[in-house]
Amino acid sequence: MSTSADTRDAQRAFLGLLETPMITPATDPALHRLVLRHLRAVTESAGRLGYRVQRVGRTIRLIRVPIAGGVTAPPRPSAAPDRRILALTCCLAACCEEIAGPVTLQRLSDLVRDLSATAGVRIQPYDPEDRPQRKLLRAAASVLESWGVLRRRTSDEHLLDEWTERGNGPGAGYDVDRDALLLMTSPDVLAAALTPDEDTPEQRAATRTLRQLRSLTETPAVLYADLDPDDAEAWRAARGPRAGDVARMTGGQVEARAEGLVLVLTGDETPATVADWPRARAADWVALLMADGAGQHGTRQPDGTVTLTDAQVEEVVADLVEWRGDYLNKAQREVPGALRAGAEEQLTELGLLRTHPGGSWTLLPVAGRYRAPGVTITDATEA
Repeated sequence: MSTSADTRDAQRAFLGLLETPMITPATDPALHRLVLRHLRAVTESAGRLGYRVQRVGRTIRLIRVPIAGGVTAPPRPSAAPDRRILALTCCLAACCEEIAGPVTLQRLSDLVRDLSATAGVRIQPYDPEDRPQRKLLRAAASVLESWGVLRRRTSDEHLLDEWTERGNGPGAGYDVDRDALLLMTSPDVLAAALTPDEDTPEQRAATRTLRQLRSLTETPAVLYADLDPDDAEAWRAARGPRAGDVARMTGGQVEARAEGLVLVLTGDETPATVADWPRARAADWVALLMADGAGQHGTRQPDGTVTLTDAQVEEVVADLVEWRGDYLNKAQREVPGALRAGAEEQLTELGLLRTHPGGSWTLLPVAGRYRAPGVTITDATEA
C-alpha cells in the first residue's frame, strides 16, 4: 500500500474510533481490523488530544480523559438516551458482572429489579411488571449492544416484542462480552469521569493546546464568541499550527473565518462524522428553509450570530406555511408547534442553532454555509 493510502487509512481508523469509542470484532469487524492495523498511528493521534487508547483482549476503547474539569462534546443528539435509560444501562452492566454464559433479557430484568431494590442503591426502583419500564430496560439493553457488551444470540423480534408489551417469554438471548464489559466499567475510567481535575486558571492555561485541538476535532465549529477572551486570543494566534495538527490527524480541511474555524471532512466518511443533511424529506427541507428565513428576519450581531425573538421565529414559521404549506406533511400542518419543534431539533443537533428560555433563537455563523438554498418540490406528500 502506498504511503498516502496508508496515511488516509490511519486517519479513517482514528475518525472511526472517535465516532464509535469502543469497538469489538462483533460490533464493527471492518473498523476493528483497520484500527488494529494502524493502532500506533491512532494511539499517537489520540495522545495529541490528551486521550488514551486502551485494549482488553480484542476490545479497543478510546477514553476521552477530562481536562480542566470537563470534556469537549458536540451538541447532544436528539436520539441520545435520557437519564433513566442511562441509569438502567449502568444497572444492567453491573448485573452482567454476575453472568456466566448465555442470559435472557427476562433474567437481566429480574437482576435489575433486585439490584434497584437493594438498600443503599440510589436509583428509582425498577418494576418489571410495568410496561413503560420494560420498554426502558429494552432501550438500555440496546445501549449495551451498541457498545458491544451484550451480543444478541436470537433474531426473533417477536419474542422481544412479546416480552416488552406483555412481559411474556424470555425476551431475547444474549452473550456477555466480558472484555468489553471490563473496559466499559473500568475503575480508572470511572474515577477520571467522576473526579476530574479542578478547573483553575493555571489548569486552563496548561491545557490550552489540548482544549484547542479537542474543540476543533469534536465540535461542529470553534466560535471565538463562545470562548473567554484569553482563549479566543490564543486561538487566533495559534490557529495555523492547530489547524495543521487536526488536518493531519483527520484528513480534513480547516476553514478559518472571522468568527471562528470549522473542520470540513471529506465526503467519504461515515454519517456520524459527516452529517447526512439535508435529505430528501419534508422535515429536512423545512429546517433548511427555517434557517434561511431566520437569517433574513433576525438581527445580525457583531460576532456573526443572528438573534430572533420568539415573535420573530413565529413570523418565520407563518411565512413558511403561507409559502409552502401545501407541501408540508400531515403532522406539520395539523399538530400545533410541530413544524417549529422539528426545525429546532434538527438545527440544534447540527450545531446551527441555540434556543433559549422564552423561545428566542440564536442562529450560529455556520448556518451561513446553507444560505439561499434552492429547494424544488415536485409533489405534495403525506410522508
